[in-house]
Order: sequence, then structure tokens, then C-alpha cells
Amino acid sequence: HAAELTAGYYNLDDRDGYRTIARMLKRHHASLNFTCAEMRDSEQSSEAKSAPEELVQQVLSAGWREGLDVACENALGRYDATGYNTILRNARPKGVNKSGPPEHKLHGFTYLRLSDELLQGQNYVTFQTFVKRMHANQ
Repeated sequence: HAAELTAGYYNLDDRDGYRTIARMLKRHHASLNFTCAEMRDSEQSSEAKSAPEELVQQVLSAGWREGLDVACENALGRYDATGYNTILRNARPKGVNKSGPPEHKLHGFTYLRLSDELLQGQNYVTFQTFVKRMHANQ
């Protein structure tokens, strides 16, 4: 957690540094927006010791525990079902609730990296499916 420590907050095994940030945002009636919603641990270099899935869940959970509106965005240009499914898991970590709105869900999602490549062939079909799934249970 060197980058976090360098930034001046402590996010260690026994201390949730993001919960502290979420509390401060709540005091100021702010929302929480976080990036890398599409990234998976298994797709990162083992040398980097990066765990984007765990990080996203930690940050979003901290916001939800503090009662914040929580939003996300993608960091990379991804046009595959695996990336979209990772976003969907982050958008509704407990899935779709047939009897009402899910307990935890994103307040918003910003799709970054709109490009000609996204709008071509199978990429566009996969994106359309993703958008429909994002709106499930709304």
C-alpha cells in the first residue's frame, strides 16, 4: 500500500483507510466515484501485486456502509464480456433482487473510452447486451 501511505492515509490489513474517506465525504454531503470497475486481479502482473477487484470492493463497500451515493467508471477500453461482467458484479454485488431494488447498487456508471472500435461488429453487440444488463431490475 505504498501509494496510499505516500498520499497520507493508512489502508492496512487492520485499518480501512477508505472508510475514513467515506466518512469525510458523508460529512460534506458528497458522493463517491471510483475507477477501474472492469479490472480483474487475474489480468494484472503478479509483480505489481495489484488487486483491483479487492480495491474496488473495499472502496465501494466503504461508501455504502456510510450511506453515500456510490458511482464507478472503467479505466481501460474493454469490449469483452469478461470486462463487462466484472462491471456488473461491481454495480450490484448481491445481484438482482426480484422483489425490489438491490440492497447495494451503483448510483451511476460512466463509460469511458468511447471509440470507433466499440461501435464495430461484435464489440457493439456485446456492449448493447451489457447496457441492457446494467438496467436490469430498474
